[in-house]
Amino acid sequence: MKKRLAYIFALLFTFVVAFGVLSACTLPDRTINEYNVTIGEASLMSTTSATEVLARIRPTVVDVTSYGDEVTAAGSGVIISRSTLTDNEEYFVVTNHHVIEGGNVFAVDVLSIDNGTESTTSYNAILVGSSKKRDIAVLAFFTAKGTQLSTATFIQDSDVVKVGTEVYAIGNPLGILGGTVTHGIVSATKRQVSVEEVGTMTLMQTDASINGGNSGGGLFDTDGILIGIINSGYDTYNEQSVEGLNFAIPANDAKYAAASIIETHTEENGTVTSYGYVEGDANLSLTVSAATLYTSSALISRSTYLTLTAASDSPFYSAWGGSTKAVTSVKINGAEVSLPSDGSAYSLIAAASDALLSVQAGDSVTVVYRDIYSSNSFLGRSRSYVDGTEKTLTVTASQYVYRP
Repeated sequence: MKKRLAYIFALLFTFVVAFGVLSACTLPDRTINEYNVTIGEASLMSTTSATEVLARIRPTVVDVTSYGDEVTAAGSGVIISRSTLTDNEEYFVVTNHHVIEGGNVFAVDVLSIDNGTESTTSYNAILVGSSKKRDIAVLAFFTAKGTQLSTATFIQDSDVVKVGTEVYAIGNPLGILGGTVTHGIVSATKRQVSVEEVGTMTLMQTDASINGGNSGGGLFDTDGILIGIINSGYDTYNEQSVEGLNFAIPANDAKYAAASIIETHTEENGTVTSYGYVEGDANLSLTVSAATLYTSSALISRSTYLTLTAASDSPFYSAWGGSTKAVTSVKINGAEVSLPSDGSAYSLIAAASDALLSVQAGDSVTVVYRDIYSSNSFLGRSRSYVDGTEKTLTVTASQYVYRP
């Protein structure tokens, strides 16, 4: 039975962007070649009321807007670290990859609370780096020297979070309600779920209300400690409406990815010269799918095949170009991947996706495949079939670095 987890994806708009409304901050003149990042951690905080906790942590969650050539996406993010520079302060924001994907200009709206009065300040932001397989991205923005903004504190170890822990989800639902707080519990701590366009992820489940635009926002415990980054949820299942099945990337995973991205990026005069990455993440750039094809040019019998298509930056592309191949075998570092033979397209896709997601930079990937051809019948109907000759291709996975 197919279980599809849809993103609580960034809310999409098609309006014309008026960049002039952003409160752009002058970028510093400097060169930074290396980052040693310290991200706040805590195992326990003690406060007296929910209102006190929320007043402290709501300003750490920002509204994120990603402007692309065709669409604009609205999501959320969490301020996790600050770097004091010679003339400015640089703040780092963790969000989801799917919030920034396709964007080339970014902005964050930061909440301020002064004696009960709330206001927001908009800053231009730069992309520090991103990891698609981890659904984590990092943005940075600059403020005047001495500006003190709130930063979130990660839990020391999210593995100690238990089912039943009360939580606050804070974000920007619908892309228009920044700073919204919802309340719930941790429903499960380690769910293996399949996320659209990412694959299987181990996520924390919550029943706190989550909507489009919450992506990248924070999941906090009642002491105000960040235990997860919201990224996905079920909206329907088997054509039934679903409520209260939402998920977050555990703090351990989000913190590791964000710190790695920050530490591996480089900047010069406020411009990223090398995007950050998570060391070891592999770049295969393969679209995994399945198709029912005739087994030969005789067009007599058919079978369900795993199919792979390589993007232009894939190590497979030089051999395959943009064509799709019918794959009969996959090996990783010489070990055969078990591909189901039950004829289920879903099973094939799930098994292959999970195996390919486990590939690390430097690993060897071997596929046995057949070319796919089309033949027109006497009625003019096109039918696809696989060539009888099997071919073998071995590539070495390169380091994944997202470049917008």
